[in-house]
Amino acid sequence: MDVNWKYLLITFVLAAIVGGGTFWFSRVGELPAAVNLPEIQKPKETEIAKEENPLARAVEQGKEFLLRMEDEEKHGFHKYYYALEDRFEERLHTVYSASIIYTLLKIYDFDGDERIFKKLPQWGEFLLSMQNKTGKAEGAFHYSLYLSPEEKEEKFVVGTAALSIFTLLDLYERTETPEYLESAKLAGDWLLGMQQDNGIMKAYQRYEEGKWYYGTQESLLYNGQVLAALSRLYQVTQEEKYFNSAEKIAKHFEKRVEEDGCFLGDEYRSANPISSAWVVMALLDFYKVDPKEKHKEIIFNCSRELIKRQMTETADPLYQGRWNLAFSTSGNGWLAEVMMEMYHFCERENMTACQDYKTAVIKVIDWLMQFTYSEENSIALPNPKLAIGGIFWDYNNKYVRTDSVCHALNSYVGIIGYMLQ
Repeated sequence: MDVNWKYLLITFVLAAIVGGGTFWFSRVGELPAAVNLPEIQKPKETEIAKEENPLARAVEQGKEFLLRMEDEEKHGFHKYYYALEDRFEERLHTVYSASIIYTLLKIYDFDGDERIFKKLPQWGEFLLSMQNKTGKAEGAFHYSLYLSPEEKEEKFVVGTAALSIFTLLDLYERTETPEYLESAKLAGDWLLGMQQDNGIMKAYQRYEEGKWYYGTQESLLYNGQVLAALSRLYQVTQEEKYFNSAEKIAKHFEKRVEEDGCFLGDEYRSANPISSAWVVMALLDFYKVDPKEKHKEIIFNCSRELIKRQMTETADPLYQGRWNLAFSTSGNGWLAEVMMEMYHFCERENMTACQDYKTAVIKVIDWLMQFTYSEENSIALPNPKLAIGGIFWDYNNKYVRTDSVCHALNSYVGIIGYMLQ
């Protein structure tokens, strides 16, 4: 059955407006007082009426969707779910597995779902199994695991190692399992070897036809991910080598902002809000271990410039709330996550106009809700129950890339307790 998604979506939007905003993407700015959770890190002390609260329901459905993305045999996670065909790609991705575990742990803090904690040993074991322990790429993580035939991809990306470090440190903090910290440090040591003298990271290391190849083009995403990961690793280990390497990237970012301003691109992309947001987020992590005023100044100046690039002048719900030059749900979900973190950072630092960040989050959440599979808009799919809670890529591409769901859920659980404050 062919579906004209754009016109179907417009029909849903109009139905929601005429019906008083009670549809599945009801405006989250009008949430009931039940979501005012001053301490969302203590889920057992708070009950949320999921069926009455659209954002709480989105968290619940998104969580269930991510849990369904697990491969039951290997316990890694898929990157894509092709909802129109009801199929997964034939491989598991290390970085998406790490990100999904990371998000599910945030949801565990939010709702205390014990299924998540019980699955950690299996998920953690998959992550550890994807780390290369010998040779030139020792400490790096295989980018993916092909399932048929079973084979680990001989490509090692710095962003994969960095985001895996995020998750490994979180797992170590919660379980005190030493293997997680050892793995994180091994990955950090590989990252040190991938750094160039100017602070910029080589993007990847790949083995092909008996030779090693390196990606030398600058990626702000990868540099930002590595800066954040090394900052967190230093915070846990207090080993100076991680701080020194992180500082090189931070200085490079400072130089880029000084020369080119806050709206930045790299050798992979022209200037765009997603890459620019990684500069903000990474410096925010570095500020925690090196709280200098110059870092703070860049963080706030550049994040406020990002707010100005959000599309808020149109009443068209198809565009209202997304960022200019950020077209996918992954990119806009990431910006929602960054704005959520900036709201909390702004409050902690006793800065002014902190509500601007929260407003930005609310607006983009409204936009993201339009792209979320639900009971109402998935009836034409071959497997509606599997798709519900997934966030499809854009109006033309109805597959779900799981990082879209992760970024969105990270922002949802980070802001839901503060919606009415």
